[in-house]
Amino acid sequence: MKNDNKPSERNGERPKVIFDGVSKHFQKGKESLHVLDDINLEVRDGEFVCLLGPSGCGKSTLLNIAGGFEQQDAGRVTIDGEEVDGPSSKRVFVFQEYGIFPWASVWDNVALGLRDVPKEEREETVQRTINMVGLAGFERAYPMELSGGMKQRVEVARALAVSPDVIYMDEPFGALDSLTRLTMRSEIIRIWQQEQKTILFVTHDVDESIQLADRIVVLSARPGRIAEIVEVDLPHPRDLGSPEYGVIKNRLYALLGVEHTI
Repeated sequence: MKNDNKPSERNGERPKVIFDGVSKHFQKGKESLHVLDDINLEVRDGEFVCLLGPSGCGKSTLLNIAGGFEQQDAGRVTIDGEEVDGPSSKRVFVFQEYGIFPWASVWDNVALGLRDVPKEEREETVQRTINMVGLAGFERAYPMELSGGMKQRVEVARALAVSPDVIYMDEPFGALDSLTRLTMRSEIIRIWQQEQKTILFVTHDVDESIQLADRIVVLSARPGRIAEIVEVDLPHPRDLGSPEYGVIKNRLYALLGVEHTI
């Protein structure tokens, strides 16, 4: 485990996403709500980083700032050296609530962001992405005919189809049952290893963060500050019963202020 927020200095790789002194307040009537305070973080190209912390600590706000949907009050976010000043098709979101359109088939949902792509290329991309997420044979199915896990696969496929540089995932498996969540975690790791996309993943689930991430950024209670960055140097698939897994799990619970020993 390491507390290291500058991976570029550690291994010579250029950072993909840089949070530089990011702070955020929200105004609620006459009251100013301090949500994020001086977030400094570098994320490598192709890295899987989880943002872990209690509810209300600013995890989703930080993701929205990185995606260009929210404006920080101080600091800046850059991706490949360019400052984020609004949404971009090169950065896509996958949410907990299914964002797929109920009146559109799986195929049409996945093809949504490819309207300006030539037909032959669009059809090849859609089919390849549907195959990648394990939905071959369901191209003409509608969301009402799909399970929760399958709907989430559609959303992941739609995100991958536009070939983004960065994927932001905001508790995407939170609404799924426990067995489906485990399956989807395995699937997202398989896809990530295949596609090598940079992923920032918000969760409040300690086990989920250990099972997925290269590094886990632990945020404090509001205002969210980086309490520690924990490196998960374990091979995939991860052994939930290993001593190394247990050490990381206990450390994360301690950082979150929860008494837990395994």
